[in-house]
Amino acid sequence: MGRKVAFGMCLAVIGGIFLLAVKEMRPEKSYTVLPDYAPWQEDTVEVAKGIPLQAGGRVKPLETYAGYLMLSMRGDRLIKIVGADGDKVKITPTEWLLDALFRPEVAMKLPSFRVDNSEVIELVGLEAREKRDRYSYEQLSAARPKLFELGTRYEEMQRQDEELSRVETQTLALARLVRNFEALIGYFAFARSGIELLGAGVGGESQVQRVSTLMATADVIRGVLADAQARGEAPPAHVTNLLQQITDLSNAAKFGLPVLPPPDPETKDWLTAGNRIWGVMTGTSSDPEGAIADITAMETLVATEAHEPAKFTERLETWRGSLEERARDRGEYRPVPIELKYNRANWFFNALFFCFLPGALVLSLGLLAPQGGWGRAMRAGVWVFSLLGLGLLAAGIVQRSVIMDRPPVGNLFDTIPFITAGVVLVALIAELLTRRGIALGIAPVMGFIGLVLARRFEFGDGTDTMDPLIAVLRSNFWLMTHVLTITAGYAAGLLAAVVGLVYVLRRILGFDDDSKSGKSTRRFLTRMTYGVVCFTLLLSLIGTVLGGIWANYSWGRFWGWDPKENGALMIVLWNLLILHGRLGGFLREWGTNLAALFGAVVVTFSWWHVNLLGVGLHSYGFSDSKKMMVFSFYGLIGIVLLFGIGFMLHERASKKAARLEGASRPGDDALAPAK
Repeated sequence: MGRKVAFGMCLAVIGGIFLLAVKEMRPEKSYTVLPDYAPWQEDTVEVAKGIPLQAGGRVKPLETYAGYLMLSMRGDRLIKIVGADGDKVKITPTEWLLDALFRPEVAMKLPSFRVDNSEVIELVGLEAREKRDRYSYEQLSAARPKLFELGTRYEEMQRQDEELSRVETQTLALARLVRNFEALIGYFAFARSGIELLGAGVGGESQVQRVSTLMATADVIRGVLADAQARGEAPPAHVTNLLQQITDLSNAAKFGLPVLPPPDPETKDWLTAGNRIWGVMTGTSSDPEGAIADITAMETLVATEAHEPAKFTERLETWRGSLEERARDRGEYRPVPIELKYNRANWFFNALFFCFLPGALVLSLGLLAPQGGWGRAMRAGVWVFSLLGLGLLAAGIVQRSVIMDRPPVGNLFDTIPFITAGVVLVALIAELLTRRGIALGIAPVMGFIGLVLARRFEFGDGTDTMDPLIAVLRSNFWLMTHVLTITAGYAAGLLAAVVGLVYVLRRILGFDDDSKSGKSTRRFLTRMTYGVVCFTLLLSLIGTVLGGIWANYSWGRFWGWDPKENGALMIVLWNLLILHGRLGGFLREWGTNLAALFGAVVVTFSWWHVNLLGVGLHSYGFSDSKKMMVFSFYGLIGIVLLFGIGFMLHERASKKAARLEGASRPGDDALAPAK
């Protein structure tokens, strides 16, 4: 019965966590119908993926930029629509971005905005469909004035440190996303519309000229303005109109796509089309001829798209090649092709769904009949899936390090796959040494839970997880020493908690009774918990001391009672308490394992919770979206501890009652030895 209950619990936990992993990707109940939608050619998409650009402080491929941009707006990386003849069309992030840049009239009809609360839709004056749904720009456009009015008001409230309600916060977020989308669809407006020259035609009619053509005459235009100013007169009406158009078009292309490497090698920030236009027209550009060439290439590209797909691909590839060459000359192109391979490999996704998930399911099936051929086959399957998952995890971590040109842990997201890999590796090594099957069972389950957490983190934030480090962390030496050591301490602390959890569940489910084998397993688990607690203390203590040395080097003080420092100290003190309690006889089997289980709360506080406080020099991972997840974890650990303590007290009371009953049986005195 205990094994059946364990099997059911495993399936319930795996199923629940799996649902969390796919919750963010939940499809719409109905698909947008666009019968005229023309999918992009495959070779066009492949060329576009590798276009280098700078965003978030680093150079990356357009595929990565598009993926996180779409994720932040829509909540996933795939749009499904119904196209011609009722066929479902899948639109990837790169295709979505191509639509926004080159076919804005199509992009405005795509369901690009996820709204998690229908009250937001009702607040801006629209009729909501579902509690959580996705909307197109076209559907939101009627409420655009109201949305931006509220967004401006809530931004001002934020600046004055006023607390916003949940609906107000979500409304502000939607207003910002709509502004970002408008920057995308308006980026190439200068190439689509050109400049209207009033009265420039032969018969006095208006004439449309390319922006690049006007840029070539920027000196003349500035001369006309200077002459008018010298005479104290207003510029001619047609010149004023021209300048207003140029200002509007350059502003529209100023905040979208930073895809142009600057000519000055000392300039770090890449340029947008709007930067190039404005620099030439105001005479501040250091490379006006290069700027005109950039704008001309963009105009040619936009003019080609609607008519000649093959020619568009060819010109897109030429444009990409020129950008690559300029990025290479600046020494910034190296990570782009590596990141394209990383995106294609999708290491963590494959490790989660094709290794650790089936490994956890095989483990669950093995619980039904652990002995015999079936049990051996299931254990072999767990080994295979766990090793494959660990290999994919390691490959992903290494490739991320190569892309970022730094050690594998530098931000809060990095800690998740690193800790997951560490727990899986140690569990497999422990299984090789002990061969009891207990450590082996930990490996796929922790791999699965860790990567689900990583996926939830990525989808919840919608921001690039490989953006450059904050200034306080820009030291590869200290990242290799302090950060890796303290993160390994987190991993050890969580592994000790998992072993403690295994002990508690096995006792509750009746796997380990008072038989000889049961007592042996209980002692083994307790020794394992004790050993991992020792490693947790060692790693956490060394990591904390190294952190103090780094703090003294960077900030001129070894210790400042910062929340992150206090969290690390709490881990050290709690593990010292466990070890002293064990050595002093205050903590036995139950006490040691329950204390190690509570250690997961202490580790989580130091690892995650202090970042949610929003204070201190170490709070570099602040996010309100993670508060519920952290407190839910605390609640789950609390429930298990209550059950464990209750079962422990019940067991002790039962044994005490049994002893008293045995002592009071009739005839016991006659059997006692004579004094």
